[in-house]
Amino acid sequence: MSTILVILFLLLFLGIPIFVALAGVVVLFLGAWTDVPLVIVPQRLFAGIDSFTLMAIPFFNLAAEVMRTGGLSDRLIAVARVFVGGMPGGLGATAVLACMLFACISGSSPATVIAVGAILIPAMVAAGYDKHFSVGLITTAGSLGILIPPSITFIIYGVVTGASIGALFLAGALPGVIIGLMLMAYCVIHAIRRDVPREGWPTVPQAMRSLRQAAWVLGLPVVVFGGIYGGVFTPTEAAVVSAAYSLFIALAIYRTIRLDQIPQILVRTGLVSGALLLIVAGASCFSWLIASQGLPQAVAGAVLSVADDKWLVLLAINVILLIAGCFLESASAIVILMPIFLPVAQRVGIDPVHLGVITVLNMEIGMVTPPVGLNLMVAKAMTNLPLLEIVRAALPSMLVLLLGLMVVTFVPEVSLILPKLLYSW
Repeated sequence: MSTILVILFLLLFLGIPIFVALAGVVVLFLGAWTDVPLVIVPQRLFAGIDSFTLMAIPFFNLAAEVMRTGGLSDRLIAVARVFVGGMPGGLGATAVLACMLFACISGSSPATVIAVGAILIPAMVAAGYDKHFSVGLITTAGSLGILIPPSITFIIYGVVTGASIGALFLAGALPGVIIGLMLMAYCVIHAIRRDVPREGWPTVPQAMRSLRQAAWVLGLPVVVFGGIYGGVFTPTEAAVVSAAYSLFIALAIYRTIRLDQIPQILVRTGLVSGALLLIVAGASCFSWLIASQGLPQAVAGAVLSVADDKWLVLLAINVILLIAGCFLESASAIVILMPIFLPVAQRVGIDPVHLGVITVLNMEIGMVTPPVGLNLMVAKAMTNLPLLEIVRAALPSMLVLLLGLMVVTFVPEVSLILPKLLYSW
């Protein structure tokens, strides 16, 4: 097993793309140390993405791209300003709430950072906020895109573990709201300490106008979640509805996208979705290799021989996931590690849905930790700030995420109460 890990880290250190590194480990190990025919590699790669549920990924990505290209995030920001814009730190809180609202549409963390940050980072700086605070806040708050449903990361976790994706979506909602409120409180404290000027509350006509202009956008999560939990369609089918609804309102209602822009939108969606599914395929092939070498059973035995207490096991899982999130993209980390962790978690009584929320929260923190933090890369491209400056800027708000992780980890009902109510566990 050590040979497999050495090969993997060597390939990643050389800067080889994650998909190639994961599949390359399997090819090298099977070819050099076993008699297993290499034809098994393409078979396992195909099996890793041969899932109807994974069809949700390109359609949710398409909805996010339509919303971003069509400038519909402007309307969500206007709605967020109605509710929190007038309090101390109101523009920062607006950024957090806008990220939460956009997450309900996109299911994507980088898309959330781009859509909200492109508008609100300059606005916050102009309003008197420190640029580093603004960049750090939105880089961190954008990571809520993979926790608040619909979440592409939850879909991948559900495919890997067999957990109900509908239950996972529900389980991520309350933690997402709580962490969003914690980030807003951080904005209020920062604004009071730094004496940042307050915006005034909008007048009633202004508020009604903002709500009316965003009504169709706000209808998307209502349609998606109402359909899923009303039994009208599955989460996978909800992704198709989400994409169709987004295209309809952008083309026919708001008219912010032209028909000749559709091919470019589809190309960008295909590139993002293809890259993600390639990573899932490679990680699935790699997880098959480590399973065939008996690693899950060995890890389970080793962990349980040291501690069989549920809370100590959860603490150990968090530490490993936090480290993994620094080096692996979320899809890779889930597909590689969950076949190892799930048997351990089940043997000490950890609910798979609870484990799913903990996992996604760790991956959320991984989005803002170097060297592979995707949100950091997006923020760097948007602001041209050095990566180290963005890391330092995001550190205070990342500590808020860590506090939220501790709450969700050691108070399971925070994530399980809504699934239990709907599914009558």
